[in-house]
Amino acid sequence: MSHEFPTSVDLRKRSSPIISIYGDSGEFELTKLIWDLIPGFDVVVSTPQTKEELFAEAYDSAVVFVLVDEASEANLEIAEQLSRISGVVADIIAITREPDIRKRLHILSAKYDAIYNMEILGLPEFTNIFNHKLKKGIMRLNARLQEDEYNAFLGFLSVSADAFIVFDRQKRIFYVSQHYLKLYPKSRELFVRGTPVQKVFEAIAREMGVGQHDPRYQDALDFWIKLQGQFEFRLDNGTHLRMTAVDLPHEQGTIVSTTNITTYKEQEYALAKQQALLEKALTAEQEASSLQKQFISMVSHEFRTPLAIVDGNAQILERLGKCMSDDEMKVRLRTIRSAVSRTVNMMEAVLSSNLLKTGKLDLNVEKFDIAELVMLLSEEQANLARGHKIRTHIKLEQTNVVMDKKFVTIILTNLLSNAVKFTDPEKGEVDLTLMTGPRGLQLAVSDNGVGIPEEEMEEIFNRFFRASTSSGRPGSGVGLSLVRDLVRLHKGEIKVESAVGQGSSFILNFPYEFSLEQDAANL
Repeated sequence: MSHEFPTSVDLRKRSSPIISIYGDSGEFELTKLIWDLIPGFDVVVSTPQTKEELFAEAYDSAVVFVLVDEASEANLEIAEQLSRISGVVADIIAITREPDIRKRLHILSAKYDAIYNMEILGLPEFTNIFNHKLKKGIMRLNARLQEDEYNAFLGFLSVSADAFIVFDRQKRIFYVSQHYLKLYPKSRELFVRGTPVQKVFEAIAREMGVGQHDPRYQDALDFWIKLQGQFEFRLDNGTHLRMTAVDLPHEQGTIVSTTNITTYKEQEYALAKQQALLEKALTAEQEASSLQKQFISMVSHEFRTPLAIVDGNAQILERLGKCMSDDEMKVRLRTIRSAVSRTVNMMEAVLSSNLLKTGKLDLNVEKFDIAELVMLLSEEQANLARGHKIRTHIKLEQTNVVMDKKFVTIILTNLLSNAVKFTDPEKGEVDLTLMTGPRGLQLAVSDNGVGIPEEEMEEIFNRFFRASTSSGRPGSGVGLSLVRDLVRLHKGEIKVESAVGQGSSFILNFPYEFSLEQDAANL
């Protein structure tokens, strides 16, 4: 059974049909006669000298002539052997000089399609017979070539990993690959030749569970109706399909391929995610490098100042210590302690801040008396403050908490030292309040110092940022950033209330999970 394309499809190189003449030797009488009969035909006349040559070119032959001088077994086998070659469509014609009718019939019965003697070939009537047989042979050969092309076409599609539908120029199914039938098994009854593209789309959409209310429906419909370009579709199970429409040559139709690109999409997503992480890491690295340079520039002076104070007072004590009064000795020692405390606090703040940024700092909770810690830290700051008034207000019935004691110490030390630093020693007042707040434990440190400009309030917790009102006062700009990060580690929050020239209040709220009646085992 032959299959016809809307127009022929050239899938391989075409050659002219062959007229094969076997056994013509000597004067090539038959060959010369045939040459006289073929003007106007695009054919090639060939004279194979061996059976092997004849059998090799018979596949492309429109007519085969075999000269049979006698009814020998070798001559009679030729037609039988040619008939067994799959795809040979040529008439096998015996040419003989044998006059005996019985012997001629014997030759014909050996699967030759016709038999003529040399005398008949010279008659004008034979020209019509030859032309008729040649035209039919060429038609059969072309039909066989189209069959070959069709089978080759199916072969190409069958080995492809993609699923294909071929539509003709009227946008009706011409061919559906087995892969497509496997992709949409419930719709296979509709995937037959002649089904219009609209029904194909409806069947696919129905099988995928995509109704008209689905936002993907209209985009998919536009692709199938136009049969142009490319369309990607994600199924609910996570499968990604890419459909590509390509026009066949000479407006024969369109071939639509469907490719499963799920792996590609997963790799694309993973690559994009990795790229985003790399870009984030690069940005963080650039920011860290910039902050590091800013920090080195800032603290180089801050470390130099307290160290100079320590060294200067140590030298005075070394030279004049024996002549110095007890009160003056205490003043010098207090100054040294203050400078050392400032340096230690600065180093702890910087180191802890860097650990937070690298993600290597975790809570180490323990049960302790926070009121006792507050009193201790307040007393230390008061000893270093020289004239500042530090008042504590504890409004808790139960003072035991489960928190990271080291971090709470850093938090309070930074807030208290800042409060002292930014208030006038002669009239400085600092209040530290510990009470039950709206979320659990509330801790507030207030001063009556220089305050913070309103436009800088949102930046005050940024690392290395210093308010414009802090000019002339020592500091690295990492303390409040560290305080905020440590408060967040405890799942708490911090806010600031301030006015220039009136002072600032830092209010910390910690949730009940870090409160009065829990212990470390319950966290």
